[in-house]
Amino acid sequence: MTQPALFDPIAKAYARYAAITDELFRPWIERHLPVHVGCAADLGCGSGRWTTLLAEHATDVLAVDVSAAELRLACATRSRPNVRYELRSLLDVTPGRDGLFDLVLSVNTLFHLYAEHSPDDVLRHVRSLVAPGGVAVLVDVVSPGDRALWWHRWWGLAEAARTLRRRRSVTDTWAVLALRQHPAWLRHARTNHPLPRERFHDVYADHLPGVRFTEDLDPFTCAAYWRRD
Repeated sequence: MTQPALFDPIAKAYARYAAITDELFRPWIERHLPVHVGCAADLGCGSGRWTTLLAEHATDVLAVDVSAAELRLACATRSRPNVRYELRSLLDVTPGRDGLFDLVLSVNTLFHLYAEHSPDDVLRHVRSLVAPGGVAVLVDVVSPGDRALWWHRWWGLAEAARTLRRRRSVTDTWAVLALRQHPAWLRHARTNHPLPRERFHDVYADHLPGVRFTEDLDPFTCAAYWRRD
């Protein structure tokens, strides 16, 4: 597995953070999901916040993650009859083992793999899972460039301030601040390897011909929609 248990110490805090930031991504994701498909995959499902959305659009959903703590939350709070939660890397999801998927979703996950795997290999793998006529709906982090620890702490403060302006909730603001200042989060922020935006575009375009990008969901994310011929 790649980076096993990275989010285990902050699983509950991250689930709360994810719920608070949900509104930044959900409208775009909902617009790009097919009305109904047969099989769908949620690659890096975490606590299942997007898995339940897929369950409304697909007959069967496979949701995988490397964090056992996140999956326990998913099973406890977001269990669905048509969803299978499994503890494994998205790279362990293969056509031979799992078949092809009419819909592949991944949100803020693929960049975790770039410390040990080339982006080309990761995108090639994701493409291999999409059935003919199927779609990939992908959101991922792009690099802010090299940043020192103080910058990540400052950015956490800035995000907390934006949360307060957006949601008018001290409780939500504190949850964002606590997560962004947690040692496990800061370690994650300093050791991950997201692509610069231009490189992100190049790699995705190379492996997903005709991919369409959306840039404005968040300052350090890029979204991509691709349909396989």
